[in-house]
Amino acid sequence: MMRSFISFLKLSIFILWSFLIVIPLIINGFILSKSKKFHFTPGLYHRVTCFIYGIKTQIKGIPNTSDHVVFVGNHLSYIDIPVIGSRLPATFIAKADVRKWPIFGLLSMLAQTIFIERSREAAQKCITDIKTALKKNRSLILFPEGTSTQGVDVLPFKSSIFDLFLQQDLKEKLLIQPFTISVQSIDNKQITSTRDLDTYAWHGEMTMLPHLWAIGKSKGAKILLTFHKPRAASHYDNRKLFAKDCQQDVAEGLKNSLPTTLDLHIKAS
Repeated sequence: MMRSFISFLKLSIFILWSFLIVIPLIINGFILSKSKKFHFTPGLYHRVTCFIYGIKTQIKGIPNTSDHVVFVGNHLSYIDIPVIGSRLPATFIAKADVRKWPIFGLLSMLAQTIFIERSREAAQKCITDIKTALKKNRSLILFPEGTSTQGVDVLPFKSSIFDLFLQQDLKEKLLIQPFTISVQSIDNKQITSTRDLDTYAWHGEMTMLPHLWAIGKSKGAKILLTFHKPRAASHYDNRKLFAKDCQQDVAEGLKNSLPTTLDLHIKAS
């Protein structure tokens, strides 16, 4: 009963905080859209959200915060967004479905997330938006698996967007930095089974609000965010090879970072 009350309290504070930040986000978009200070308000939102839900992040490696960087990594949950957004001044690239998510959808639009659409016309707009963002020296964050997983393996990266990274007007300056997200503990306890991971990981047929309620009942999670060596787009001519090399970096990072208490054998594929 007490944990349910705590979850209700966290959810109430989260909803209140989310709507309090809406107006600053709108102002942020109009006034700071071309400024390097643009990411201050979204970053603040993500930091407070992590605090509310007890999400603690440990950083390994050094994120490249210079111009023209695209961060690519594995995807476990919608909670990845505040985890990474609290640490990186960068714009997310996401599937168009994200716009329909409760609360997060509205906030993602206000934060000027770039949405990937399926129609040809919309896809061209997405390409234009990505190029515009990079030419404004904004870094981007992308989950190339195309879906979220339980966090015990890394799916092959979809290579189609890597074709954009290899276009001549981008590739000479562009860096791609792979990163790995891994769950280290849940509810202040070491992970011993894949079931423990599901408190953080949102995948398969899970629905958002019951999952958010469940993590609210816990004492939170400790996440390890590992940044790997950046790869220069100028070193590649083949998008599939580029995507595969980045995926291998992420998969190897997951293999090396999962808690030893979790008895799994993860292969970098």
